[in-house]
This record gives sequence, structure tokens and C-alpha cells, in this order.
Amino acid sequence: MYKYAIFDLDGTLANTLEDLANAMNYALSVEGMDTHPKDAYRNMVGSGIINFIKKASNQDSSDIILSIKKHFEQYYGEHFKDTTCEYEGTGKMLKNLKERGVATAVLSNKPDAFVGDILSSLYPDIVFEAKWGKKEEFPVKPNPESLFAIMEEIGADKESTVYIGDSDVDVFTAKNGGIDFIGCSWGFRGEQELCSAGAELIAHSNSELERLIIGE
Repeated sequence: MYKYAIFDLDGTLANTLEDLANAMNYALSVEGMDTHPKDAYRNMVGSGIINFIKKASNQDSSDIILSIKKHFEQYYGEHFKDTTCEYEGTGKMLKNLKERGVATAVLSNKPDAFVGDILSSLYPDIVFEAKWGKKEEFPVKPNPESLFAIMEEIGADKESTVYIGDSDVDVFTAKNGGIDFIGCSWGFRGEQELCSAGAELIAHSNSELERLIIGE
């Protein structure tokens, strides 16, 4: 059994895709740029806000990117919980892990300001040891610096810790950090990307994920 389970957020613990898509489409439209259908954003999110904007806008100008970022954050700050919801069985899985003595934490590339609010809204009865989004002092995942820092904060060691996520970024984060990984096939990217990135364990439901974490 793993003693520590660190989760990605978007596409893993929370289905945030529609709210992210709506906010980015708003920001792009303000700038007079083409918008995208919701599902197109599955392959744009996950590497931090700046990379998200670059992919959505196909722009590299820092001035344009910062302008889009301002519009995105303004809209998302008002609408980031409009449609965001848990995946089936996530709350029960987290509750069961707690009852089995597994310490849980969240490490996301989402701007830090939103992470705690989303988790508190979806899982008000779950106590996470730490809830981290992208912090200025650390580079985005898959660089493992933030992973090492959150592990230090919660007292986790590599041998008893697993990282859980839905994308190749998450696979590479775990690999770069030298810890085990479990993929979530229900997320934004799907099983094929996880396998291609080298994920050896993939859960297809939250109940299966729970069993993999507790070692059953």
C-alpha cells in the first residue's frame, strides 16, 4: 500500500474542461481570434497557463499572451465552477483512502489561486495534506521541483509515494521525480497517450484506482 497519494487535478480529480474552454474562448474572442470547440482543448491544457494560451492562440508575442491571460483569468475567476464536477466515484475513493490511512495531496499546473477553491467545492469533507497549483517559485510540471517540494511538506518519501494523473505530463513528472505512477484513463488525454508516455499502471475507474493505491 502507498502511504502517500499525490493527484493531478484537471482531468484526474475534477472535470474542468468546459469551464476552461469557455474562459479561453472568451479571452480569444475579446482579442478577435478564432475560438475552438470544447474537445479541442483536451490536448491544450495541462502544461500551465502560458503554454495553454500559446496552443490556443498560436501566438508567441509576450504582449498578446499577457493580454489573453488577463482576459482568461478575469472570466475564469468568475466562472471556474460553473460546470466543473467530480468524476464518478472520486469522492468515495478519496474518503476510502483516508479511512485506510493514505495521505492525499494535489499537485497541479493550474494557477494556484483556483486549486483550493475547486477542491473545497467538490470535496468539502476531504482533508488534503497539501493543495498546490502552479507556484511562481517552481517551474511547471513535468519538472519535478514542485513534486519534491510538496513531498517534503507532507513528509513523503519516494518509496511510499505514488503520483496519479491523466496525461503524458503527469507520467513524465513521476518519472522525473523517481516515484511510481498510476494513470487515469477517464481524463482529458486518454489511455493511448498514457501508454505511449510509458505508464505501466492505468486505472479505468475510481474503484480500480483505489485498489491500486491500497495494493489490493
